[in-house]
Amino acid sequence: MLHFVEQKYGDVTVLSIKGKLADTPEMNKLHEKIAFILEDQAMNIVIDLQHVHRIASLGIGAILRCLTTVRNKGGDLRLTGLSDTIRSLFSITKIIGIIKIFVRRHRKK
Repeated sequence: MLHFVEQKYGDVTVLSIKGKLADTPEMNKLHEKIAFILEDQAMNIVIDLQHVHRIASLGIGAILRCLTTVRNKGGDLRLTGLSDTIRSLFSITKIIGIIKIFVRRHRKK
């Protein structure tokens, strides 16, 4: 089951996801959530995948569907928090060339 946490930073909405992107009901929930954010006139969306440790091909398709929906509304969608495994999968499938990825930088103390 997917859980969402939505935070706004100026004109950017960050949608943090916890769970796995592996089957159709989860994919539909993600797309519905993105559509809801767009209805609120938030056009710049970052999906944080830090707490997603498994993603199936359906999950990749759902992210691409969300990207298309956001871009058709005149917005932009980006990703952050990718694990090494998910980053590798996105690299192999050439998703990284389609969606921009933010890399988190750790602050020095």
